[in-house]
Amino acid sequence: MSAREDVHLTDAQVSDYADVVLDAATRASVERHLASCMQCRDAIEETRAVMTLAQRQRTSVPAPAELWPLVASSTIHLAAVRRQVLASMRGVLIVGAIALVAATAVVTWKVARWTSAPRAVAPPIGTPGVHAPGGRHPAQVAPRAPEPPKAPRP
Repeated sequence: MSAREDVHLTDAQVSDYADVVLDAATRASVERHLASCMQCRDAIEETRAVMTLAQRQRTSVPAPAELWPLVASSTIHLAAVRRQVLASMRGVLIVGAIALVAATAVVTWKVARWTSAPRAVAPPIGTPGVHAPGGRHPAQVAPRAPEPPKAPRP
């Protein structure tokens, strides 16, 4: 027995030999090793026994109904499924679009009214002859907060 034959087969080699997927050269090498190694022969027999049991136990398992839309969407019927989903949601989409347009219109109208309101602008500091109420210079008067927008009149 050579030093190479003292090394046992790997799990991958055992599986590939049991599945009969090894190339001719590797298969011949494995069979030479199996002729002298009882431990590797037992491993191959166990692997074949597991494969036989798995084939006998094989049964069909029905897929859950929730998976069907995913399967259908990944097949050639994708366009038909999309059309069907959009058709079923058409009412919700229309109501959502109308609500979005109405909200945008209200916000735009409020911003337009608020920005177009006239505001008092203080003249630059040092303008001659311009005084704030009470005879003080505008730089001495505390600034006032802008007034909030008024409600629209119907």
